Amino acid sequence: MESSFIPYTATTILPQGNVLVLAPHPDDEAFGCAGAIMQHVAQGNFVSVIILTDGSAAIAHPDNDSLLKYIETRQQESRQAAKLLGYGEPEFWYFIDRTLACNEALIQRLLNTIKEKQITQVYAPSVAEIHPDHYALAMSAVAAVLSCGESVSLAMYEIGVPLHPNVLLDITPVIQRKQEVMACFTSQLAIQKYDYQIRGLNAYRSYTLGPKVMAAEAYNVLNGIELQTPMRLFGRSRQTSQS
Repeated sequence: MESSFIPYTATTILPQGNVLVLAPHPDDEAFGCAGAIMQHVAQGNFVSVIILTDGSAAIAHPDNDSLLKYIETRQQESRQAAKLLGYGEPEFWYFIDRTLACNEALIQRLLNTIKEKQITQVYAPSVAEIHPDHYALAMSAVAAVLSCGESVSLAMYEIGVPLHPNVLLDITPVIQRKQEVMACFTSQLAIQKYDYQIRGLNAYRSYTLGPKVMAAEAYNVLNGIELQTPMRLFGRSRQTSQS
């Protein structure tokens, strides 16, 4: 059955609990999982967003003043998006763009955050992502959630590379609001039409969902026990659709 490979129904309700969203750069939280953030906020869930790098690699050959101004611009864009998403203020960890590494220090810091905030679901980029910061954060999140067992789930989201999902979230009611959130990142949209591309990706994700669903976000959701199976980590085993 096709539905054992990709969901043929979309969910509109997400698990209750405290949520941690991990974004490698200022904007990934919006492009990757704005719909999920809005849904968690609507459900009354605590949502914490951490942006790990400063996004500085997108500016070419800057002097120090220009670099600092650019970093602040990108952070302000995420703060503006946060207001529209409704979760509060993002937290910035100030790693230098394109230097993020999956190592014991980062894994432990993520694990400490999960425990301190009593997180039950973590959102992070998919392990299929090819950007080095995306991939490093993905693998670090996997390692941290692995240590938590069944009590914590990892929802891997897609940005630069489509993933093999086991959950599709219907974002039809909030697609215009997501568009407004993505529009906050004017510095990045001047480089590339990311909002246009993500809108296309979200529209494509409605392919198996019938005519009433116009847009969806795709996730591969696994708890710390399920992450122990490598094939499930990459979403390549048959999976039962969730509704």
